[in-house]
Amino acid sequence: MKEHSFTLKSYRKGLALHIKPETEMETLLEELREKFQSSRQFFGNTQVGLAITGKELTEEEENTILDVIEENSDLQIVCLVGENEKIQYLLDEAFEESKQPEEETDTDGQFYRGTLKKGQSLETEHSVIILGDVNPGAKIFSRKDVIVLGTLFGEVHAGIGSEDKNGHFVCALEFSPEKLKIGSYKYIKKPEKRFLPGSYKKTPKIASIQGEEIIIKPVTKELLGQLTVTEDDHAGQ
Repeated sequence: MKEHSFTLKSYRKGLALHIKPETEMETLLEELREKFQSSRQFFGNTQVGLAITGKELTEEEENTILDVIEENSDLQIVCLVGENEKIQYLLDEAFEESKQPEEETDTDGQFYRGTLKKGQSLETEHSVIILGDVNPGAKIFSRKDVIVLGTLFGEVHAGIGSEDKNGHFVCALEFSPEKLKIGSYKYIKKPEKRFLPGSYKKTPKIASIQGEEIIIKPVTKELLGQLTVTEDDHAGQ
């Protein structure tokens, strides 16, 4: 039997990954890919916490491990716990803490960590912050606002069912959605200007409704201060 560079233990609300201290990252990542690909059905589609012990890792290495697990399984890792003997207790505490924002009904919101790939969709009653990219063919549907801390290339619909046309927005660090809709308003893409090679600088952009159309502008401090954030949903058909 092949000896792995790690051991994996399942807890009630998460997983504990113990890595042998002498393990090379390349070896670890390859073995994790094989493990989670072959056990995709066993782990299922759920939210879990993850505890990593044994090997001292940089933040970049931790993020790489999380990416490999999420890319090769249907798991969504909502919290990361450091090395401690009371792993189950920490997983329980961290998991519950990570769920608290979703339980609020007024100033609610949630985070999604990871890249949404082609064919994947995210639907939420809350405002949502995506800590990753939204690839072409992926979709986001939110009753409130959408913020993408990465590239937005897929489809997004914010303010679903809202009658307050000025109350919701979509923002991304790199903004080029396939389809964009806020409330009942669809964005009509305008012809792109041609730039000289190297003259185009990517900037964060925000889309909101002005008048009777969706306007996209570069993100500025002044513009953020003008946004109206509503605490209650106003459902309308």
